[in-house]
Amino acid sequence: MEKCLNLEYDVVLSFAGEDRKYVEKTAEYLRKSGVKVFYDVYEDVNLWGKDLYQHLDDIYQNKAKYAIIFISEHYARKLWTNHELKSAQARAFSENQEYILPVRFDLTEIPGIRKTIGYVSANDNTPAKLGRKILQKLGKLEPENFLPKKLTFINRIFQSLYDISEQEIYDHANFIFGYLKLMNEKERQFLSKLILNTCSANLMEDFHEKMSLLTRVTNFTRTEILDIINNLSNFGFEYTVSKKLHGCFVDGVEVEAEIVSLKFVPLGKSILFENSTFMLLCMYYAIAFNRCETCCLTAMERLDFTDLKEKIEDTELEQILDCVPNSFYDDEETSD
Repeated sequence: MEKCLNLEYDVVLSFAGEDRKYVEKTAEYLRKSGVKVFYDVYEDVNLWGKDLYQHLDDIYQNKAKYAIIFISEHYARKLWTNHELKSAQARAFSENQEYILPVRFDLTEIPGIRKTIGYVSANDNTPAKLGRKILQKLGKLEPENFLPKKLTFINRIFQSLYDISEQEIYDHANFIFGYLKLMNEKERQFLSKLILNTCSANLMEDFHEKMSLLTRVTNFTRTEILDIINNLSNFGFEYTVSKKLHGCFVDGVEVEAEIVSLKFVPLGKSILFENSTFMLLCMYYAIAFNRCETCCLTAMERLDFTDLKEKIEDTELEQILDCVPNSFYDDEETSD
């Protein structure tokens, strides 16, 4: 169902309060797996002040790929669960395809849920096992603001360069991730396109490229770019805009070009690397591998770092380490 690709949630959960303990563990498993899940506890601030009757009708009818209905004797007696179910049934009826996925604690009959509809038994599945089945049903996910716990991709890169633990790498990446989540849409778009189009020289130090190219690939004006990079300084980015010789030739003579340079030096608590430009580059590289440019940019702007948990091949590692200057290795050997 194509329109589901832009829905706010992957799944919405409908349940009775008496069954919350099981449902909450399921919601937690899904959330940690990158699933966009509507679970009331996660939405308490968002729900504050809203007309819940209308808002929940919209959520359960229009905002998710699937509605998980946790059926029990308690569910059948609740007014709000009946309201949520009717909204979900309206969606299922209008589209005439799978939308409601029943999970049964018992065999209580629920109006509109036929006994012939396939269901999963909560008694035969732990919350984690149910969560895995939901993941299989969802298929390929498009997580948003997601950093996995296992960062296999950058662990291999940084442990080939430094004597550091996986926990130290995770803490640093998570610190960077916190800054990225604070950025607005335009700032994320600009940073993604800058990293994808940056000059490959000296990437341990900064991202840099001609202003004329950046205006083309970002569709931002020069003034907009200057505003964006100035705003990024609030998140620990240092920038310069200067005229330099940069491989531009006119009649065989190299001429100056206006160069935008962006260096990531996060503010705040003590972290592994004061200049975190290369760590940020590697996080975005994980997204870029094996994706077309359109899908790559979409994932970057969503801050979907799912691919950081994937293994990195030797050829890919070599490609990334090409960004590291030879002097870096010389310094490492000297320090040993």
